[in-house]
Amino acid sequence: MKVTSGEIIRTLVSRGVFTLKDDAEYQIGIKDEQIVVNKFGSPEIAYLGNTLESVIKLRRMFKQQGTEEQQDQINKALMDLMSLEKEEEWQ
Repeated sequence: MKVTSGEIIRTLVSRGVFTLKDDAEYQIGIKDEQIVVNKFGSPEIAYLGNTLESVIKLRRMFKQQGTEEQQDQINKALMDLMSLEKEEEWQ
């Protein structure tokens, strides 16, 4: 059993990933139940999806372009999700 999209979004919310970051060039949000990224001040939005793979993509993207706070929040959320996925495998 894999983690659900709801569990993914809840985990990202609990880690503060979607909180507006004043010093960040890119912001992370939710639109149409998907993780989205947009450049500050730009109307263009990148849709990443709502799977564990989407969080991995987000981590890769923000490893180079995110703030330290964003990187930390994404990494912690990803660790939480990986633990949850392993936990579900054992049930």
